[in-house]
Amino acid sequence: MQVRVYYEDTDFSGIVYHANYLRFMERGRTNHLRLMGAEQHALFAEVETETPGFAFVVRSMTIDFLKPARMDDVLDVVTWPVAVKGASITLAQEVRRGADLLVKAQVRVAFISGGRAQPIPRSLRILMKADLE
Repeated sequence: MQVRVYYEDTDFSGIVYHANYLRFMERGRTNHLRLMGAEQHALFAEVETETPGFAFVVRSMTIDFLKPARMDDVLDVVTWPVAVKGASITLAQEVRRGADLLVKAQVRVAFISGGRAQPIPRSLRILMKADLE
């Protein structure tokens, strides 16, 4: 997924403020589902009948800031699954500017319902695991 850096994304020195990479990567994770062919509204409606009140929450994240991005840069946010377990998904993400790796992260997302971790519904787990192969 491509993201253009705007003035609002930068700090006083003209480089992307570190917290904005989290926003870019959140969009990347959402777009990853879309690119896998998941029509989110339909998929989530199906899952809602199986597990009412569900949500995905970021459980943990490891992030390395390697190089800065600046205003008007066009960045590529790349996302791929590393592991799909019973109640969580681990994703790797990179933010690149051309061939330059700027930020890399590993994100563990938990599936919850009723405020507690729950097994990921079968239809969603199959979709996620298909992308591992």
